[in-house]
Amino acid sequence: MNFPNDLYNYQSSLSQAFDNAGITQEIKNDSPLDEYSSQERDQLAFLIEKFELKLDEIRSNLDFIADSLDQRLLIRLGNYYFFEGDSVQAMEYYDLSNSVDENEWAHFNSALILETQGHLTEAFDRFDQAIKLKPDFPQALRHQATILTSQGKPEIALEKLLKSRELNPNDPDTNKLLANYYIEHGEKDEALSHLKSIHHRDSSVTETIEELEQRKSLFKRLSSIFRKKN
Repeated sequence: MNFPNDLYNYQSSLSQAFDNAGITQEIKNDSPLDEYSSQERDQLAFLIEKFELKLDEIRSNLDFIADSLDQRLLIRLGNYYFFEGDSVQAMEYYDLSNSVDENEWAHFNSALILETQGHLTEAFDRFDQAIKLKPDFPQALRHQATILTSQGKPEIALEKLLKSRELNPNDPDTNKLLANYYIEHGEKDEALSHLKSIHHRDSSVTETIEELEQRKSLFKRLSSIFRKKN
């Protein structure tokens, strides 16, 4: 089966369009499409429609897709639909990508959607698949920790968070989750250590740091008074 020239051209054009838009394999917190004008979004949607019409002609031939298409483009297409609020279409592209060849980002992005939808067990398993393909995947470990915490398993969650921080020591989200764990377990010094390590990158923790230091100072004064009385 020959690779259609027009599909090749659409693939190249779409990859470039995603590069320009900042749509990568990773789902970002802020949609890159928010910066696009209505006209730019329409142009991108038109290009995707043309590509998908050609893709439908070979969709059932996974071997041909694997040999001819850039698998990363399928994941980026999934992310485009995620940013457009169409989780069903996004999942279809992640699943198509994994049908061709398992990919850590396809599993991770699927897991994010499942987690958001409340399907925590399935999401945890998908994060696990991503980690098996990419053991040094701190984001997946962090999300697993969040799920474990919600399921009342804080000690196992802590193990995941510590591993995540080992891989990415300066990640604000991981350090804030670790700080929350230590605050809940009365270990304020540990909590402060994690918050102070990221305060230069995330000013939102400043208030918590000040509050913990005030409590720490108050505790020292009260302890000193108690010792003098005894």
